[in-house]
Amino acid sequence: MQQKEEKLGLWLLVFVALGSMIGSGIFNSPKDLIRVANPQGTLVAWVIGGLGALMLALVFVYLATRKPGLKSGIYAYARDGFGDYMGFNSAWGYWSVGWLGNVSYLALFFKTLNDLLGERALSPFTAFLIGSALLWLFYAILMAGIREGAILNFIVTTAKLIPILLIIFLGISLVKNDLFLTTDWQSRLASTGEPTSPLLQVKEAMAVILWCFVGVEAASVLSARAKSQQVVRLSIILSLLIVLAVYMLITFIAMSSVPARELADSQTPLALILERTVIGVAGGTIIKLGIMVSVLGASLSWILLSVETLYAAAKDGVLPQTFRKINRKGTPVNALLLTQCFTQLFLLSILSPQLNETYLAAITIATTLVLIPYLLSSLYAMKVTLSRWRKESHHHLVIALLGTLYSLYVIYTVGLKYLFLSVLFYGIGSLLFIAAKREQKQQPKHWEWAVIILLLAGSTGIIAGILTDRIQL
Repeated sequence: MQQKEEKLGLWLLVFVALGSMIGSGIFNSPKDLIRVANPQGTLVAWVIGGLGALMLALVFVYLATRKPGLKSGIYAYARDGFGDYMGFNSAWGYWSVGWLGNVSYLALFFKTLNDLLGERALSPFTAFLIGSALLWLFYAILMAGIREGAILNFIVTTAKLIPILLIIFLGISLVKNDLFLTTDWQSRLASTGEPTSPLLQVKEAMAVILWCFVGVEAASVLSARAKSQQVVRLSIILSLLIVLAVYMLITFIAMSSVPARELADSQTPLALILERTVIGVAGGTIIKLGIMVSVLGASLSWILLSVETLYAAAKDGVLPQTFRKINRKGTPVNALLLTQCFTQLFLLSILSPQLNETYLAAITIATTLVLIPYLLSSLYAMKVTLSRWRKESHHHLVIALLGTLYSLYVIYTVGLKYLFLSVLFYGIGSLLFIAAKREQKQQPKHWEWAVIILLLAGSTGIIAGILTDRIQL
C-alpha cells in the first residue's frame, strides 16, 4: 500500500533551489569569468544576467499564480501552451540537463579530491568506481522517498554554505579597489592581455552566469509536492535573491583580492582567498572540502528535479507509461532508474584524465539544453498574458517578453556549436515520444512528424560526423 506523501514546505523548496543553483558555479565562476571579462565587464554581465534570471523567476511566479492547476512547472507550461510534443521536448531537455549536470559535478568532485590528495591522487578508473558508488547511493536514498531526499539536500546545502559564508565575511578585508578597477578594461583583458570590448565581455560571460542560475525554477518543478502554490511562488523569489547576492559578493571579493592573471590560472580560485585570511593554509582545505560537499548536494537536487519531470510527463502520456511507476514511498522508480543509468553511461567520460574539459563541456551542453524549456515557458507566459489582455496588468507582458528575449540572447551567446549538439539529444528523445503515442494508439501530428524527421536526420548526421572524426567533441 502506498503511504500518504508528506508535502514540501517553504524552506525545503528554497533549499532544493539553492542546492541546484549553488553547485560547481559558485567555486569556479570567478576563474571562468575573469578569463573572458574584466571585473567591470563582469559586474555589467552580472547585472544583465541577474535581471534576466529575475525575469525568468517572475515568469514562473506569474504562471504559478495564473495556472495553479499546472503542476511540474517547466514541462507543464510548455505542454499546455504548445501541445504534447513541445511539452515532451521541454521535459526531455530539462531531464537531460539534470543528468549532464551530474556528470559535470562528479568530474569536478574528483578533480578537487585529486588536488587535495596531491601525489596520492586517484587514478581515473578508481574515480570512476567511486563515482559509480556515489551515484547508486543517491539512488538508494531517493528510493526511500522524495521528501527524505529533500531533507538530506537541506542538510547538505546548509553544510556547503559554511565555506561560502567564510569567504564573504573574512574575504571582505582583502578587497583592494585597484585590483577591481582595472585600467583599459574596455579594450584589453587583464587576465590574458588579449583585445576585447564591453559587448564581447558580456557575451562571453553570459553562459557562465546562466549556469549559475539554472535551478531557479526548481520549486515550480516540484509544485505537485508542495504544500501550496503560495509557498512555491515565495520560494522562487527567495532562492533567486539569495543566490544573486551570494554570487555577486563572491565574484567581487575574488576579483578585488587576487590579481587577474593569478585568479585565471588558479585551480581552486576561492582557496586563494581563504588562504590569505586569518585562517591561513587551512583555508585551501576548507574550500576544497566545500566544493566536494557542494557538488554532491547539487547532484542530489538535480536527480530530484530530473526524476519529477520524467514522472510528470509520463502521467500525461507524452512519455511511455513505464515511467509512471512509483513505489510505496511515492518515488518514481523507473524514472529514477533511467536517470541513474544515463548518468552512469556518460560517467565513463570521467576515465579521461582531462577532468576540467569534461566538466566544462558538460555544463555548456547542459546550459544549451535548458534554454529551450526556459524559452517555451517565457513564450507561454506571453500567450497567457495576451489571452487575458483586458484583465491583466501590462507589466506581466513586459516580464514575459524580457524573459523571452533573455533566453534568446543566451542561446546566441552560448554559440551554435553547442546548440547544434543539442539536436542529438532531442532527436534521440523523439523516439520515446513516438513510443508513448503508440501506447495510446495515436500518432504524432503532421507538423510533429516533420520536426521529428528533421531532428532524427540531424542526429544521424552528427553521429556519423563524430564516428568519422569530421565533428570533434
